Amino acid sequence: MKQISILVLSLLLVFQLNAQQSAKKYAVKSGKIEYKLTGNTTGTRTIYFSDYGNKYYEHEQSGTVTKMFGITDRTETDKITIIKDGHFWTIDNIENKNYEGDVPYSKLSEEMVGNMTEAEQEKMADDILKSFGGERLGTEKVLGYTCEKMSVFGSLIWFYKGVSLKSEAKVLGIAANEEAISFEENVAIPSSRYAPPSGVDFTNIEQQQNAMFPDMDMEMYEEDDDDEYQTVPITYPFEDFEEEMNSFNPEGYVRTMVVNQDGQHIALFINSLTNVVSVMATAEENMEDSEEFGAFDSFETFTHKGKTMHYGDLTNEDMDSKALVVPYKEHNMFIVIMTAPGKDKNTLLKWADELDF
Repeated sequence: MKQISILVLSLLLVFQLNAQQSAKKYAVKSGKIEYKLTGNTTGTRTIYFSDYGNKYYEHEQSGTVTKMFGITDRTETDKITIIKDGHFWTIDNIENKNYEGDVPYSKLSEEMVGNMTEAEQEKMADDILKSFGGERLGTEKVLGYTCEKMSVFGSLIWFYKGVSLKSEAKVLGIAANEEAISFEENVAIPSSRYAPPSGVDFTNIEQQQNAMFPDMDMEMYEEDDDDEYQTVPITYPFEDFEEEMNSFNPEGYVRTMVVNQDGQHIALFINSLTNVVSVMATAEENMEDSEEFGAFDSFETFTHKGKTMHYGDLTNEDMDSKALVVPYKEHNMFIVIMTAPGKDKNTLLKWADELDF
């Protein structure tokens, strides 16, 4: 049987929203960029991309100097990264350690963002920027291109149509600066550029990825061999759910997305990369068949304002999380409020009382 995983969805969204990966990673069809690296890391980085960034090649040759406790250490980098249609290859010309694998979450993030309008993506980007304390600082020119200058996490970044042409960062005394010294826009890039070199043995890191991101592979659901389970689409109108989520403001959180995914309505609110609130509307049949919530055996069942609700712990070895399940019999649906890290029952009840479906 397949099971619903609200936590997986929330984390997938969090990891992908900041990257803004959709059918078009950049608003430029193709390009070649040469960067000069300064600061503690000096050297060059060259990037080629096609198909609005879905095909990508990067070659960095640099040296990094760090000083700690009077000891100076220098490391050399000569590394190639190739990404094509959701698959990546890395070639380390110094360590001779070469890897390949699927880009985590690329397919799901495409589905999440791909149907959004440019205005909706722009709004989502603004919400995310705000949630991390970032801000837009106007425009400046780099290589003659008008770039939007942004500040986030103490770094400055200059973007041209989604392409970074300049960045400056200094963390704990370590400076990392990058500036494009040439940029060719909408140029023809041979397809061979995105083919991994022949004669190179690659280690597939799928097992390592699964270890790092347990139960967060490209599939939204886990499947066993017993039977096939399909999510029952919710009948409650998405427009009504979206309107309610647009007026729902849990204190300290920023709304980053409201989507319909696999017949369920989901909204995501974040305070930081590790502080998440999600609200999901799902059909009653899905909750009855869900192994994760099951018959709420491990949840506390109680009555609040005439509704039989369920509050429980979804914590596992990777994440502390708690959920409140609220029935709406009149709409044949459940509303599930999930928090990670987990919030107490009274906090979730307060938020539930603010919702009106």
